[in-house]
Amino acid sequence: MSILKNSNTKKVKNNKEKFEASTSFEDVIDMISVSPSASNKQSVTVQDQFSDYFILFMKYAFLVGVLTLNFLGLSVSLNCNADQELSSRILSAIFAFFFGFVYLIINYYTYKVLGQGKICKMNRDKLFPFKV
Repeated sequence: MSILKNSNTKKVKNNKEKFEASTSFEDVIDMISVSPSASNKQSVTVQDQFSDYFILFMKYAFLVGVLTLNFLGLSVSLNCNADQELSSRILSAIFAFFFGFVYLIINYYTYKVLGQGKICKMNRDKLFPFKV
């Protein structure tokens, strides 16, 4: 009985060590680091600096792209649901902002355009038409 218990505690410790090793703060900091090659200041070259700037540019470009898709989803949601009641518009707008790309592809394109054959008319004066 004690042998079985010892083997189970070893498995738990091994799993815990694997989890701690895979989610260390150093890994997270390396992922979001502005300059990954700055850890060794003696051997930083111009090529390392250019690659750091390129990686940083790609990270920010990805974030700007995701944020743009989220705002586009929010705008489409508010324009398509302008005739709905307030709670429906708010819930749809929150969902569209949080999951912009998913909202645009699944809810708008697949459900509304292909399924219902309804294309939303966008308001030219207001990008985010919200009436209470």
